[in-house]
Amino acid sequence: MDSPTTLLVAIMFVTVIVTGLVNILMFLSDLVAGKSKTGHLHLNWIALLLVAYFNFFWQTTLILEIEGWTFLSFVGFIIGPITLLFATNVLLTLPEGGERSMLDRHYFELSGRFFFLLLLVQVWSICLDMAFDSVSKLTWLAGVIGAVFLVLVISRNQKVHLAGVTLAWVALIMRTILQTL
Repeated sequence: MDSPTTLLVAIMFVTVIVTGLVNILMFLSDLVAGKSKTGHLHLNWIALLLVAYFNFFWQTTLILEIEGWTFLSFVGFIIGPITLLFATNVLLTLPEGGERSMLDRHYFELSGRFFFLLLLVQVWSICLDMAFDSVSKLTWLAGVIGAVFLVLVISRNQKVHLAGVTLAWVALIMRTILQTL
């Protein structure tokens, strides 16, 4: 381990991840307290992001195995969590009022930007695997879920988005199983 540099990269990585995690937890706290409302589809994506952040945080130890950091490799490594943080902030904005139709309309207004950012995170993940010569089933899974996000960028259909969130949950569960094997 290249101690000082690797430690700095890990600290920055964890800082970005924790920022996103805290944003989600504060949002969920407001929901539990009844200060805000959201639709079921929106809430599913928030829960998925929460699990994704926990997964990112858990993988921080992998950073400690990397040596020879350069500024460019640092930027390439940290851009994924930063993009995920941007996606989180897009998703956590709520409309004024709490009527069901307004919540659904708001979700579809922000969904294009949100899913485009999630698509970029998947592209980042694939590029990272290629850069570290660690292409695996997880890389292919990232490609499949990236394709789902591309469809969700374009679609404004409720049923397509329900299928997308279901596929994302299945992919997350598969990813967790593959990582533990």
